Amino acid sequence: MKFSIACKSDHFWHQMKIQSPELINEASGIYKCRDDLRLLLESNVDIVFFPHWSWVVPDEITNKFTCICFHSTPLPYGRGGSPIQNMVLNGHRDTQVVALKMTNQLDAGPIYLRQDVSLIGGGEEVFRRIYQTTISMMKSLLNFLPSPTEQEGEVTIFTRRQSDDSKLDMDDSIDNIFDKIRILDVDNYPPAYIEIGDYILTFTHPSMRLSGDIDAHVNIHKIKREF
Repeated sequence: MKFSIACKSDHFWHQMKIQSPELINEASGIYKCRDDLRLLLESNVDIVFFPHWSWVVPDEITNKFTCICFHSTPLPYGRGGSPIQNMVLNGHRDTQVVALKMTNQLDAGPIYLRQDVSLIGGGEEVFRRIYQTTISMMKSLLNFLPSPTEQEGEVTIFTRRQSDDSKLDMDDSIDNIFDKIRILDVDNYPPAYIEIGDYILTFTHPSMRLSGDIDAHVNIHKIKREF
């Protein structure tokens, strides 16, 4: 079965090189940005995997190929942006990685596979676990592609988190503050922060003490004011 992979995340490619380099070597095409997809139309493959992709895929591609993307919520719960962060900040301790067929509706396509994944641990640990699960699912789908089943249940929509959403609410519970720091502690994501006077304090690498206190690395930098 011929396949290609479209993925924008360098971290995902790195994990794939460690876990399953044969997937990269055997892929008929590798696509890392939106503009690359025009080359896909010239290829002759059966499946295109989109393991970490943020852009709309044109209908001419989804109509021509079996396009499979991956979402980290138990769909139809949690369609939309920032799924991992939203799951944790909504109080969930586990989630699902779902392989689904791309359609012209976001995260609404029929589902090939589901796999439970823990959300416990630091942000990098959680993302690595989800990436590892996604890679295993890609290999499984290449060995056997089941008929996808339509999503059932109530649809819940998540919105993509913005930089301002990383601000800590210091009136929140200590558990919620800890969860926000840990799940935002991921490369290329705005970390949890507070503002004090002319300074921003950002928090990473949290640990919860037996006392219930949080230890974390703190970075302090001055706010750039526009006049």
